[in-house]
Amino acid sequence: MKPRGLLELVLEVRDLDRSVDFYRDLLGMREVVRWGRERPAVWLELGEHQVLGLWPASSGGPNVGIHSSRGGAHVHFAVFVTPGTFDAWKGRIEASGLEVEGPVEFEQGRSLFVDDPDGNVVELADWPRDWEGEPVSL
Repeated sequence: MKPRGLLELVLEVRDLDRSVDFYRDLLGMREVVRWGRERPAVWLELGEHQVLGLWPASSGGPNVGIHSSRGGAHVHFAVFVTPGTFDAWKGRIEASGLEVEGPVEFEQGRSLFVDDPDGNVVELADWPRDWEGEPVSL
């Protein structure tokens, strides 16, 4: 047995509304669920049956995160972009005033990297092949 794919990814954010604006308005993710004031969080559609959760840092109590700390720069998440839209994504992010790293070339394809408002690294991947060299069909 093995996992079938990503179900959810949850990020801790400082400003929920600012982060929702980044992921929803700039990256085009659809808002799926918004929890209430007692436990604020927003869930955005990341892919088919996959969501990105955004939780304010204050919602988790005093020991938020793994061992109450943040990961290194290698800690990030990646999403596939639709083939043929890579350059448009680069232009859109640059037009928003954010710094883009890339394109970075990999054996599987190429990627862009951008920091979200809380410094979480988002990779936008134009990969026609996966890690094992198999064709990616989206």
